[in-house]
This record gives sequence, structure tokens and C-alpha cells, in this order.
Amino acid sequence: MAAIPDHPIHHLTRILTTPAAPNVGYLLYSALIISVLFPAYRFVLRDYRDFLSLGPGGTPSTFAGYLRVSCLRLFTLKDPFTPPIATPTTLPTDGYLLRLPTRRGPRPRVAGIAPHRQLDQRSTPQIHQALRDGLHSLAAIYPTVLRKGNSCFEKHGLALFMASCLELEAPTVTPHPGPNHISALMEPFAKPTHLNPTCADTAEICHLHASDSSMHLTLHPSDAALVIAHGWGERHPLAGGLIFGKRIVPSGFVMVYAPQDENHVGVLLDIVRAGGWWVGGVALGKGERGVGVLTRGERRG
Repeated sequence: MAAIPDHPIHHLTRILTTPAAPNVGYLLYSALIISVLFPAYRFVLRDYRDFLSLGPGGTPSTFAGYLRVSCLRLFTLKDPFTPPIATPTTLPTDGYLLRLPTRRGPRPRVAGIAPHRQLDQRSTPQIHQALRDGLHSLAAIYPTVLRKGNSCFEKHGLALFMASCLELEAPTVTPHPGPNHISALMEPFAKPTHLNPTCADTAEICHLHASDSSMHLTLHPSDAALVIAHGWGERHPLAGGLIFGKRIVPSGFVMVYAPQDENHVGVLLDIVRAGGWWVGGVALGKGERGVGVLTRGERRG
């Protein structure tokens, strides 16, 4: 019979209750993981909340939508204040705006991709309504050229579209050498088309954001340059970029900041007219105009 070790009972108790020596490597690895994951979790949570705070847009307000927008950050413009470049095939050959007043004060803070929104300097309800009324009025003045609807880009919100554009002959357009020269308007011939289609070939000119009163619209490169240089807006972060060979938004896709007063509303409506010139080659010259704006085909102080 095997002998039973003669150990005092307190020796057995000490063996059972003494913890094993800690694995230092495992503890360091765990601490490293926690130190990385916890800040990352906090960053993602804060970033996701910022994404939701921008309100509804072209991307669903879900975590899957947030992940999609996060991937799009890899393709954003380095500088939204650099205007697009015209090419020899750009039509119309000239822009619509010849002069814009300078927007006073600093630019508003802007954030996001989809949605892409203004964070401060938003319009009052009265000024927002004045801008909406101006868009409705512009559509009413040109019922056979413009139509209203929900934005193709954002799937909601008031938007203007070219209802029936006319293809225009480029040879009738002469370049203007400076702001004191008014070049000839393009003469149309009867062939319905969209000169520069925007969202899914819908010829969307602009759409208004209910949350901040800013607008997105597509402009001729020279018009976009004027809008940016005089402080009225900036290019969309994805403007002109290719993602796996597909262009998400046009090169001249611009955010125009929310108007601060009635005069700003007039200027923004002239910029909308410039959008109509780019999308359809049509000079929408009627209606109330912005102070200090000079457009193709007219002279004003």
C-alpha cells in the first residue's frame, strides 16, 4: 500500500489557495488592447453621433450609412476652395456670372460628406422661407423650362430641374475677354436634351437643405470659381472624384452657404440661374436679382 504523505493540513490549504504566478506578457497584451480599443470606440461613437447630428441626407442615418460615408473619406478633395478646371470640350464655353459681390464675414463651418451641411450661420426661418419662395417663383416664371421635385441627390427636399433643355450650338458663343464685355448668348435649335446632366441624367439644378438653408448645385467652372473666390460657397468634398471608375457628383458640384438676409437671397437666386445655364444652356434672366451681381446679357450696378 502506498504511503500517504504526512503533511500538516495547513500545507494543503496553502497549496490550494495560493494563486498562480501572473503571466506578465498576457497582462501587457491585454492592457495594450484596451488602451487602443477604448479610445477607438470613443472616437467612433462621437463621430457617429456627429454624423447623425447633420440630419437626413443622401445616405441613410444608420450605422451602415455611417460606415459607407467613412469609406468615402478616402476619396475627398484636398482643398474644397480650389475651383474645377474648364476643358476645351466644356459647354457652354463661358460661365453665366460676370460679377459677384463679396460675402462679408468669415465662412461658416461645414462638415460631412453625405450629408454635407453647414454648422453655423444658418438662416432665420423668415430668410429660409424667402429663399424657398424665390425658388418656387423662378419655377413659376419658366414653367416650360423648369420643374420642381424632390432632390435626386438627397432623395428629399425641394429641388429644381431642367424640364426641357435645348441643345445649343457652340460656334455662336464668343469668349468674353473681361468683366466689361458681354458675349453673345447661345442660340438654341430645337433638339431637347440636357447640356450637362447632373444626378443620374436628371438635370437637377439645385436642391435646398431644410436643416441649414444651404444649397447644393452644379456650376460652370468659371461660375464656381467666382462663387468660391467671393465667399459664397465651396466645392463638395467628392466633387469630380472617381470612386472605382464611377463619378459620384459632378466636378462643379458646389455648396452655397445659407443666406443671412434678403440681399443674400437675391444673390443665391442668381447663382441658381447660373446653375440653369450650366445644366441646360438657358439664361434665366427674369425675376428679382441680387444687388451687385452682373450676369450674361445685362449690365447692372
